[in-house]
Amino acid sequence: MRFLKANYRYFFIIVGFLVFGFYVMAFIWPEYRDWKFWRDIRREAAKFEKIREDREKAIAADAYGGKTPQETLDMFIAAVEKGDYELASKYFVVERQEEELQRIKNIKDKNNLETFVNLLKKAKPVKKDNQENSFRMESKITSQPSLFINFVKYPSGIWKIDEI
Repeated sequence: MRFLKANYRYFFIIVGFLVFGFYVMAFIWPEYRDWKFWRDIRREAAKFEKIREDREKAIAADAYGGKTPQETLDMFIAAVEKGDYELASKYFVVERQEEELQRIKNIKDKNNLETFVNLLKKAKPVKKDNQENSFRMESKITSQPSLFINFVKYPSGIWKIDEI
């Protein structure tokens, strides 16, 4: 008899653990997963917000550029011709300055650099598409493919090169 009472006790303990496990798996685990998912979403949103704030601060502090796209292009060309590639890269949007600095420095051949500058000097405005904050110029030479230069107007009123 004592043996049966001990077995019942273990049986009920095991059944209790199984019921508790079922309860955890059915009700608590999904809630935990949802909580963890939304916690991760909030963390990523905070990271993106920080990146956005840093970008806005960098844009507000950036004073390099002209009052018109042509003026910005002329300043860029002058900096490249002087060999001041650091200054030339500052005429690009904040996100691309490092990349463009490396790209300009990697043009080893002076002839390629002169050809690039000559193409830029021949750039003419392309028909504007009714956007106040963007502008596009194109340089065409019959023996060369077209070169497009996209500009973006910062909230401070200066124009920056977005892409060449």
